[in-house]
Amino acid sequence: MEEKYITYEQPLNERIRQFLRLEHLFQQAAYTISGQTAWESRSTLSCLTDIIEILSRNDVKTDLLKFLERIQTNLSQLKDNADIDTPQLEAILEQLAHHYSRLHAVSGNIAQHLKEHHLISSLLQRSAVTAGVNTFDLPLFHHWLQQPAKDRISTLRQWYDTLDVIRQPIELVLDLIRNSAEPVTVKAEQGFYQQALDSNRTFQLIRVTIPVDTPYFAEISGGKHRISIRFLQSQDRERPVQAQEDMPFQLSCCAL
Repeated sequence: MEEKYITYEQPLNERIRQFLRLEHLFQQAAYTISGQTAWESRSTLSCLTDIIEILSRNDVKTDLLKFLERIQTNLSQLKDNADIDTPQLEAILEQLAHHYSRLHAVSGNIAQHLKEHHLISSLLQRSAVTAGVNTFDLPLFHHWLQQPAKDRISTLRQWYDTLDVIRQPIELVLDLIRNSAEPVTVKAEQGFYQQALDSNRTFQLIRVTIPVDTPYFAEISGGKHRISIRFLQSQDRERPVQAQEDMPFQLSCCAL
């Protein structure tokens, strides 16, 4: 039987942290968007409103445009490298240019048109209230959830698809970052590992991969200069405790 693995990730700057949060919300929304029940539609719309909140409070568009431009510049310098798969490189550069042009053409806030929709606006206004999105607080939402499933799903897909302009380049960027480093096998002595980072490179993401049946989870911390990884075991009522055995694992320090 093929062994299964689990990967823990730690972003090293706020830009990648926001990209990962958005990726998570898009994936969760995609998982529930075709669901027939009102609860699945509610879950999908909750993800969409969280995405809209992030896009409204942070200049994700500008950050992503700068990052796309930077990646294009860095990858373009590899064209004359004999060890590079030129057709694949050109395909990636074409995708980056496409997403850059499409995103650059959007005026103003990406999610502004959704934020102004009456139903979504009502949900956003109640988001700060604990359990504020319920039948008596938002009868409009309660009514919408009782509509035929095909109508709800169609509407949710329209809203989801309008955010492709930000979702697709984020997926591409994160995929390139994750594949920018080959994993190496290292060992955490008594559950602890520390490593200095090359100051001449800008690392964006740390990835730690271990077998899924390992009784420990990885807690990663890091900055520009070094990273620390602890392997901890959860307990029913007490704080997690650090492993006392040496732990081999796969480490990827991703820089692009």
